[in-house]
Formats: sequence, structure tokens, C-alpha cells
Amino acid sequence: MTPQELKSILSSGLLSFPVTDFDAAGNFNAESYARRLEWLAPYGASALFAAGGTGEFFSLDIHEYPQIIKTAVDTCAGSVPILAGVGGPTRQAIHMAREAERLGAKGLLILPHYLTEASQEGVAAHVEAICKSVKIGVVVYNRNVCRLTPSLLEQLAERCPTSTSASPR
Repeated sequence: MTPQELKSILSSGLLSFPVTDFDAAGNFNAESYARRLEWLAPYGASALFAAGGTGEFFSLDIHEYPQIIKTAVDTCAGSVPILAGVGGPTRQAIHMAREAERLGAKGLLILPHYLTEASQEGVAAHVEAICKSVKIGVVVYNRNVCRLTPSLLEQLAERCPTSTSASPR
């Protein structure tokens, strides 16, 4: 799926952020997560976000991340595209982005960076580095500490043809 195809899909319907399932010990529960995705997929979502912004991304162990993305991609293959959340320090986010692409995610959601505050230029450099590390489409979760100005987002879109922006209303 090209970034332009992803952009079209993202603008055509409901986007869903399924909660990642954990067991009583706080570890990823692939079986119940797969059931959740199977239940959600037929409801007409244009895309599902794995390891996304419903809070669990920042609770994940780095070793759970590939399991979550693989479970989502395998469970939803052919029915709904998976976008993988990536975030934290730039090098970690790049590693996750490449891993998500390798596992078959159709796009990425760049979640906030690791700092509580950063300059616009710093956030833009972080986003650009992630965008340029993959060939799949990228959505910038543009809010709170990761809010970029419209003109800076436009510049990023010109420099990184894989990126687009998602701003909550």
C-alpha cells in the first residue's frame, strides 16, 4: 500500500484504536487481542491502530511490541489495514517503525516523543527522521507536546512524502 493509498483510506471512514489486551500479570495477551481485532474488523473501520494511543503504547515492553504488531497484521490480513504506533526517543521510534514495516503494517502513527517539551524544530527533526526510515505511510499524532504548526507540517509533508497529520478535533 502506497502512502497515497493509505491517505485515501484514512480519509474515507472510521479509524479505530483497539485496546491492547494484557493478562493479570501485565503481559501482552495475544489470544484475547486477536479475538478483539476479529470482533472489531467487520464493523467497517477504515484502519485499526495497533500499539496505539489509547494509553498502552507507553506501557509496553520493547519485546512485546513486535508480538502486538504481528498479531494485528496476521489477524486482520486482507480485511483492514493496520497502522502501528511508534514513539519515544528517536532511535527507538525508528527501530519500531522499521520493525512494524517488516511485519506488514501498512502505516505508522508517530506518538509523542520522550521529552515533556521540545522546540518545533526538534519535534520536526524527530518526525522527519522516522518518516525517512520507512517507505510506508506515516501519520503524525499532532497534539500536546507533539503539536506542530500547520506551516511546519506542510514543510514536513514536502520533505517526507510518506507523512500526513492527524489532529483531534
